[in-house]
Amino acid sequence: MTDVAHPAHEPVHEPEAIADHFRSVDSAPADYAVDRPASGTNGFLITFVGISILAMCGRMFLAHSDVLDAPKDLVLLSEGRGDVQFPLRMFLVIFFLTYALRAYSNLWRRLYLALSLLGKFLAFCVVVDTVAWALHNAGIISISVFGVQMISGLLALAIFPHTVLRQAQLPPQGPLPLAPRIPPAAFFALAGCLVLASAGAVIALHAFGHVVDVLKDWAILGGLGAGVFLMQQILAASTAVLGVRALNKSRRHQFTAPLAILVPAHNEAHSIADTIASVDTGAETYPDRIHLYVVDNASTDTTHHVAESAIADCTHITGEVLECPTPGKAHALNMGLEHIREEFVVRIDADTMIGPGCLDTAMRHFANPNVGCVGGIPMPARHETWIDKCRLVEVYMRHGFFQVSLDGYQGVMGIPGMFAVYRRKPVLRVGGMVQGMNGEDTDICMRLAAAGYHNVADYQAVYYSETPASYAHLREQRTRWFRSIYHLAARNRAILLDRRTMIGTFVLPFNLVNAARRAMLAPLLIYAAIAGFAFHSTFTSMRWQPIVATLLGMSMIMTVIVCLIWQPSSVKYIPAYLCFRVLRSYFTLAAVLTLIYPPMHPRLPDTIPIARSRRRQPRRAGG
Repeated sequence: MTDVAHPAHEPVHEPEAIADHFRSVDSAPADYAVDRPASGTNGFLITFVGISILAMCGRMFLAHSDVLDAPKDLVLLSEGRGDVQFPLRMFLVIFFLTYALRAYSNLWRRLYLALSLLGKFLAFCVVVDTVAWALHNAGIISISVFGVQMISGLLALAIFPHTVLRQAQLPPQGPLPLAPRIPPAAFFALAGCLVLASAGAVIALHAFGHVVDVLKDWAILGGLGAGVFLMQQILAASTAVLGVRALNKSRRHQFTAPLAILVPAHNEAHSIADTIASVDTGAETYPDRIHLYVVDNASTDTTHHVAESAIADCTHITGEVLECPTPGKAHALNMGLEHIREEFVVRIDADTMIGPGCLDTAMRHFANPNVGCVGGIPMPARHETWIDKCRLVEVYMRHGFFQVSLDGYQGVMGIPGMFAVYRRKPVLRVGGMVQGMNGEDTDICMRLAAAGYHNVADYQAVYYSETPASYAHLREQRTRWFRSIYHLAARNRAILLDRRTMIGTFVLPFNLVNAARRAMLAPLLIYAAIAGFAFHSTFTSMRWQPIVATLLGMSMIMTVIVCLIWQPSSVKYIPAYLCFRVLRSYFTLAAVLTLIYPPMHPRLPDTIPIARSRRRQPRRAGG
């Protein structure tokens, strides 16, 4: 992997022009999300801080009175197994309570949501503490207080998405032709890497204990625990090696076929000509026929005229402009899929430019008849603003490392719709592009996987995509992206924990847990600052290193390594990217606060039909 060249066709528009077009018509689907302003997220954080301070003041009052010997955290039966360094369980209780208070619904639903989250979490805590106490007293094993806190923390990361999926108003289960199969090689690849990662972490902790202690003191290891961090990074690195090997093997095949380029466009007059020109340039080295279909999706600008003029200037492709009067990208895509006749369809966003050889590289993977979708790596078109620079590092980590690791065991869950190549007939067979929810690009990949195909993400298929030109654009984009995990999990709930699919067995559950972790990151840092500074006399044994390691630590080391492999000069953007990760947590929290919970009546059961709940809009809560 080396420095990636900039696109041959630089955009001719100014960033100010993009700001007028940034909002997607699919930003907040009316049935499953509310377009909640920033005050909703800020109100959550203010409420969270207020409850945190009240809880810590109450604990300090009880500790200095003779009323009750208040514990530093909500841990039972902890005698002889260490002390509390950080009040993690109290944080989780406050987070769950605050989320329920700020959820978008009526009072009764919020009360029920709070009881569900807190009831499940506290019940699990009692079970974990009781089992740990019994094992300790029986002399079998002694699980430290820190250990039971970490176990309950991991359980909380599962409780949160489980409760959201059960109670929020989310898409119903879609058509899912279940004919999945996990190739034995993929299963053994993941299982082998898990064993390697676990063994490597255990060996490192025992054989290099002194080194591990030094790394903990420097906040390189910590957070959920040194073993968890080491295992996670070893697993990602080992599966990435397998992914590179699998991609190299698949890329050696020769395969071409007539291509349909499908470009949905809504008010894209400012960028559509650049996209069409890049397709024409990319077609110069592609040995088969290419026909371009631009679907003008209810545009109110000159998109149709600009697209027709750009197609007329092409020398290597033919093309046409179709009209789709119904707003919504999925409507435009489905209309295009029904219209075209080519077997392979390349979906490209109207602000995307493909790199040289991108089409040829992607098509090679279809020599395997079990491949249903192929994508590439979405490089930012420029490196000028702080958003561009953070996005560059994010692309290297997300698409140049983690997505490659998923290739190692056929676990690629989604291909970004900015550039994706599909087999057209299987896409139509599984129902086409879903409408009225976020994440339609990942949804189609998940349903292809359920039909027995697998997805490939090749980092050598390079394309260039527009990055947000403003903070408002960034917030809208990321809120939409991060909300999609709940829409996707609900629509594809049949494959969740289905052992016949790699996505259902491992990838989708991991993404749900990771989404919960990311939503909690910014509140966790705020909570740690309150406990460590304002209430330091109460939490005297609290150390700053595990908290800092949650944000930095091994993940920062891996970021440096990945950037050095891809483009050494990008290392200078890593400090900005680490700050961006906190902002990304803020947007993830904002996304989950935009979910709609159907209102409850105190004398009605919880099972309110979604169709009934839509007839009256829930009262806005907290902005």
